[in-house]
Amino acid sequence: MSEPECDTDCRLNGSQAPPADDSAIAGLPAMNTWLANGLAVLDSGGRLIDINDSLATWLGASSALLKGQLIGTLLGERHPGWDEPLAKFLTLSQGFDRLELVGQGKNGPERLNLEVCAQGDRRFLHLESVVPPIPEFEGLFPESCWARFITNRAFQRMLRSETQLDNLINHWPGIIFSQRPDLSFIFISPKIEELTGIPASEFRRQSGFFWQVVHEADAEAVAAHLRSVTASSAGSTRTFRLRHIQTGKITYIWEQRRAIRTSNGLVLGFEGIWLDITRQTIAERRLLNMSWRENLGLLTMGLAHDFCNVMTGIIGVSETFEASVETDSPLRSGLGLIRETAMQASRLAHRIRQLHQSTPGELTYQDLNESVQGLLDLLQKVLPRRVRVVAELAPGQLPLYIDAVELQQVIINLALNAADAMPQGGQLTLRTRRYEHPPIARVVHGTVPQAPAISLAVQDTGTGIPARFLASMFDPFFTTKPLGKGSGLGLYNARLFVEKHGAGISVETSEGAGSTFYVWFAEASFNETQELASRELPGKRTLLVAGPADERLQEMVRLLRANGYYVVPATGEQPALEALHSPDFQFSGLVVLGATTPGEEIALCHRVRAHKLPLKTVLAVVSGNQDELPESIVQSVDAVVPFDVSPQEFLTRLENVLRQPQ
Repeated sequence: MSEPECDTDCRLNGSQAPPADDSAIAGLPAMNTWLANGLAVLDSGGRLIDINDSLATWLGASSALLKGQLIGTLLGERHPGWDEPLAKFLTLSQGFDRLELVGQGKNGPERLNLEVCAQGDRRFLHLESVVPPIPEFEGLFPESCWARFITNRAFQRMLRSETQLDNLINHWPGIIFSQRPDLSFIFISPKIEELTGIPASEFRRQSGFFWQVVHEADAEAVAAHLRSVTASSAGSTRTFRLRHIQTGKITYIWEQRRAIRTSNGLVLGFEGIWLDITRQTIAERRLLNMSWRENLGLLTMGLAHDFCNVMTGIIGVSETFEASVETDSPLRSGLGLIRETAMQASRLAHRIRQLHQSTPGELTYQDLNESVQGLLDLLQKVLPRRVRVVAELAPGQLPLYIDAVELQQVIINLALNAADAMPQGGQLTLRTRRYEHPPIARVVHGTVPQAPAISLAVQDTGTGIPARFLASMFDPFFTTKPLGKGSGLGLYNARLFVEKHGAGISVETSEGAGSTFYVWFAEASFNETQELASRELPGKRTLLVAGPADERLQEMVRLLRANGYYVVPATGEQPALEALHSPDFQFSGLVVLGATTPGEEIALCHRVRAHKLPLKTVLAVVSGNQDELPESIVQSVDAVVPFDVSPQEFLTRLENVLRQPQ
């Protein structure tokens, strides 16, 4: 016979009313596990100075007995493991801060929200129990108890609404947030960790994390946007950038935000959504730039042609008058100066026309000194006057077999970046050199060629580059410039250039003392045309590294990036498959960190082989004996390598696999 649907029906049928003590209900926590409005005052050592009755009752002792005891010890006795994070939290807390504690107590799972206010050498605490998430909460109630005691329709609707909101927050591609006036978050979608590297729980603790991930060049504009939203009664939209705190990856965000107010206008916080519009933004900017460059090229070519015609006329007239003036006349030197200046202007316009007419794609023999010298006049004219351009060229010729147009583009990009790094002025030095033994560079993309090698150094006396940007500064769209002021493609194109030409690029920098970018080339042997017929130039090596989200994954990423690979990390099978099928990357190989026991990583190897993806797969065994791997796993990868081999051996075996034909 089915259970009655409500309390009234239960009583009419002789059933007992709900018990006064919830502990009598199977699956429900006892009432003494629930804490409401617990208050305490602590000294600098975390000992109780004062405590209210609610918290004392919850701790199971009188206020008088609890005074002088360590709050961490008391909570640790209730839930082993709470004492250590609480002690660390109280030590680091300044001003206002929050912490959520989760533990398994005698009466089941328990969650506690702790808020602290630090004032001098005292800490004022507010502790309160937290309703568990929907899956845990529903699990507390057997079906029969649910039918008897939870019949309030409004309560049921609330649970359904919360479930729908939970699904929306966790599965919607955008980010939903509710923010306090101090910019800490009441809640925010878990996807925020993917974009910023900071878990949602940390964003809920402190307001400072918000400004840590907002792109530093956009911070002022975002602050102005917040002031505008606070002063307005309507919502507002804004586009800005977030920077991943670990990788430096840039994400363009479209924000819709509105202020939440009381009836008398007091701002209680903000609500809004963030959408990732990186791809749309980049596509729009590329289309606009392509359209404008096409029009600008036509205009520049026409203007340069007319300018050369004007200069030709001036040169002809000055030569005519100069020939008719006596040799010792003061006017003759003035006419000579006019003629020489007009010829310089004509040569400059001719170089501009050559830049627009040149097309990349052809490899030719070039003298690096001549290429740098040819751009020197142009750079001196286009760079701000605050920047002094100096060339220090090695004696003799420095032969290269290279795409001359792409080389010019790299030099100009590096020079423009150097000028931007010297807002107050400084010196830009272009230095060429031939090395019999190239020095060891700390940050290298591409490959430093074997001796003899030729280097081009672009040195500035600017602000330098923060160390946290070194690992990601050559990634696409990386920039520290304000929104709309830089594409973030200059260094990325330089990296593609060196990878295409079997060259390398490195950087030496110090904050406040300037930066030097080195481009490393192999000296031309004049046998390149024959060698090119028998081999291909090294292509881009982009690797996907998949494995659990732990230090070993980060260690592998650091090793590969430090040795010239472009690396995309992925944790879990699904993110790895999405990256492999993404049009954003062209992977040369897949490195999987996995155990010998079946798991997501092993399944990924099978999936890649089943999909017949054109890339090499290396399984790095992080635990277990690789000899115990099933034959099916060994056959699904191109190589199995123990994780604990030396870095050099791993790199050698990886490169051998990547060089094998598909």
